[in-house]
Amino acid sequence: MGVSLEKIEKWEKKKKSKKLLRVVYNDSSAEIRARAIRALAGIEDYDIINQLVTFIRDPEPDVRLASIETLGKIGSARAMEFIRAVLEKETDQRIVEAAKVALTAIREKMNKDEIA
Repeated sequence: MGVSLEKIEKWEKKKKSKKLLRVVYNDSSAEIRARAIRALAGIEDYDIINQLVTFIRDPEPDVRLASIETLGKIGSARAMEFIRAVLEKETDQRIVEAAKVALTAIREKMNKDEIA
């Protein structure tokens, strides 16, 4: 597909979730796909969470890592069960640590939302 990091940054600022998701699904570069996933963190869209959950099982470790980190930043409780499954099956220690951090971030957001 050949999308540049600069283009991803531009789409991130303009909150172009469909274009970013197209990159995640179609680009051959794991680096570009991971960056596009991270760009989705600031876009609050219910459908994005569903999309990101599918990338937790991507064959590329950097894509899995980016997906988990982004789900943690979004803070959706719906992602928790999928992230917990990562702790049981993942062998890449970076991803396991990211899953623990993401679960903590989601729990903190849930607690904050309960108080508010």
